[in-house]
Amino acid sequence: MKIRDLVPVALGTQPADTILRNARIVNVYTGRIETGNIALFRKRIAGIGDYEDARETIDIRGHYVVPGLIDAHLHIESSMVSPREFARAVLSRGTTTIIADPHEITNVLGIDGLDYMIKSTEGIPLNVYIALPSAVPATSLETAGARLGPEDMVSFVDKYPQRIIALGEVMNFPGVLNTDNELITKIEILRHKYKKIDGHAPGLSGKKLNGYIAAFIRSDHESTSSEEALEKVSRGMQILIREGTAAKNLEALIKAVDISNHIFFSFCTDDRDLSDIIREGHIDFLFKKAVKLGLDPIIALRMATINTARHYNLRSMGAIAPGYKADMVVIDNLKDFNIEMVIKDSRVVAEHGRLVAPLGGIYENMPARIGKVLLPDYSLDTFKIPALSSQIRVIGMRIGDLYTDSLKLEARIENGLALADPDRDISKVVVFGRHDGKNVSRAFARGFGIKQGAIATTVGHDAHNLCAIGVDDRDMFAAVKRVNELNGGIVSVINGQIKAEIPLPIAGLMSDKELTEVVGELEEMKKAIRVMGSRKDILMILHFIQLAVIPELKITDQGLVNVLEQRIVELFIGKDEHRYGPT
Repeated sequence: MKIRDLVPVALGTQPADTILRNARIVNVYTGRIETGNIALFRKRIAGIGDYEDARETIDIRGHYVVPGLIDAHLHIESSMVSPREFARAVLSRGTTTIIADPHEITNVLGIDGLDYMIKSTEGIPLNVYIALPSAVPATSLETAGARLGPEDMVSFVDKYPQRIIALGEVMNFPGVLNTDNELITKIEILRHKYKKIDGHAPGLSGKKLNGYIAAFIRSDHESTSSEEALEKVSRGMQILIREGTAAKNLEALIKAVDISNHIFFSFCTDDRDLSDIIREGHIDFLFKKAVKLGLDPIIALRMATINTARHYNLRSMGAIAPGYKADMVVIDNLKDFNIEMVIKDSRVVAEHGRLVAPLGGIYENMPARIGKVLLPDYSLDTFKIPALSSQIRVIGMRIGDLYTDSLKLEARIENGLALADPDRDISKVVVFGRHDGKNVSRAFARGFGIKQGAIATTVGHDAHNLCAIGVDDRDMFAAVKRVNELNGGIVSVINGQIKAEIPLPIAGLMSDKELTEVVGELEEMKKAIRVMGSRKDILMILHFIQLAVIPELKITDQGLVNVLEQRIVELFIGKDEHRYGPT
């Protein structure tokens, strides 16, 4: 669109395409409510005032109009639906812009996965900006499916200069502090193209935090306390307050936000499963929760819109003002935030929680199945763990947190084998390398709460190797076998019977089915988990048990990982420190 076409509409000398009449407009700049009409021309806001002449008029009937919501950091893959079905879910909740880091699919498929995510979202009615993954692979202690090097980044930024707006979360903070050559090169490439550098620095403080930020890393979504968030803000970071499915940090961090610093806070979901989006919401849920916890609605709205837009240099987003993109949400009030209408690019795309516009994009023939699962040879014996001592390291899972504890517990031993112990909430964990068919590692975890059966999944941040947890070897074997047959997915088995399954043919991460079908499969999986004995929402937590960049103890296909020391440690504790990791 040309400026010379927009200005006459703003002046009122040419008719608008659409006028939104009788609107109560929330101005994120002044913090005040204005009444008036909004003139729209093509995909832009022409002006606010007493406009009357238009080809179409929509009466807002005195309801509030706010800017379209922006998610500052997320992984589409965690929804387990294709990018377009994800758009269907979040558009109806008022989210019109997202900053997506596709490092999940890129860790599995490399450039092919990244290309799929960009092409599948090209031209759809959702602004999808890409943070180019920095961590492929995330660490040297896991086997990923690909490597994304500096040379790949140069070509992608040049190919998609408007879509790529940041370097994705720099998780390898030891690499930054040790000035790892390849990592620093990636940062230099993106910063010299004036892109933001996203951070991932759980617990980093003091001089180490200074060193990390000195590498031009300007955001973080891993703070878990208000003190941590305020220190990072004081050193120049934008804090992305996360409320996902596994990691819920909003209640702790909202205490850090006040009138003097709130412009340096944004909202993000990071990893939020589909049922939570459908049942509770997306960024609208974070807004409502923040307001319920006492945050001023105008401040909460700025955190959901203009703060993020300004941080990422999205110059025409995040506000209702002349020349800005016509992305808006009509709500009944600023407390309950009940969404009546969502407008994207001047077009009504959703009403009362239902999408009313088509989701077509530029690329209409996207593959329904990409990637493959390649496992090592395995049998029932693969799941057995010979007892090498009486004491074991156990991964202590935390519900609502990505951190884990490194526990030292007595093993349950029978006939020379270390076993799961459901009476003490100790499950067996087995991870298969699924990219090169080489490694298998075994360990134990506490906190899942299952009493019977097993679950196997190809979703496992960040390399996404196949992980099985359970209390029965035969059920674990059956679950792994079925996931392998599906070429990726999630399967629960109890007493040899498959109780629920979610096929994920897109890289073992996403379904090719429609939104409602996947919601149904996910709910059936959660029911099966309850039958297994767990009263907790453990699925997303399970998907992070391989995440070897958040302390304290994790498992990858290469073995148990001491995250802070970035080294493999032994399962069995004894004077000889017997190793029982990958085979």
